Amino acid sequence: MLNPKEFIYIHNGKEYKVILTRKRIRSIRYYYKNGEFRVSAPLLFVTQNQIKEGLDRYADKLLKADVKTSAFGNDFIYLLGIKVSIHESGEIKFSNNDVIKYKSREDLEKKLKKWFLEIIKNRNAYYEHMMGVKHPYKVHVKKMSTRYGSNSLSTHSLSYSTILMHYSYDVIDSVIIHELAHHFQRNHSKKFYDVVYKYCPNYRILHNRLKRGEFHA
Repeated sequence: MLNPKEFIYIHNGKEYKVILTRKRIRSIRYYYKNGEFRVSAPLLFVTQNQIKEGLDRYADKLLKADVKTSAFGNDFIYLLGIKVSIHESGEIKFSNNDVIKYKSREDLEKKLKKWFLEIIKNRNAYYEHMMGVKHPYKVHVKKMSTRYGSNSLSTHSLSYSTILMHYSYDVIDSVIIHELAHHFQRNHSKKFYDVVYKYCPNYRILHNRLKRGEFHA
């Protein structure tokens, strides 16, 4: 893979940075993330003008798909699909009587990560039992920009993205089931999705909510 190349693309009078990466692929792929267009293109025979023509066709669709509800605002945060008011300092009370007291936004983020780890551990254990996973996994939560979860065969551990704490339980559970399904099928074959849909029949609906950033239940 060659080093990425950057150029400016103008759409509806607004300038956007485009990061173009050449790869050993057959077709051009377009993405939009963090205010930038990202394009993967074959190593040869594709010009920058062709890239721009593709952006002309797909830019509106990519920009529209990127419009999502923010999970964390100046005075609110979505937790488990519920919009909760927050301040520079204070406390959050949950329906199960759990309370998180925080002194700053940074303090809140640290405590929410610890709080969510316990939630994801408990739900992961529940689905391990349901799905017949005999040896429990080590479970971690961390910031991940490109995936919602991962299953490491070498360390027998599961990692879940902290972004999941903003979604309702059904969406969180769909990701847990997806990762545990890799215990039985390592790739994304039909057999893999047979396992996923066995334990999560509305997986496609929930996965679409996840991709669209629909945090509310």
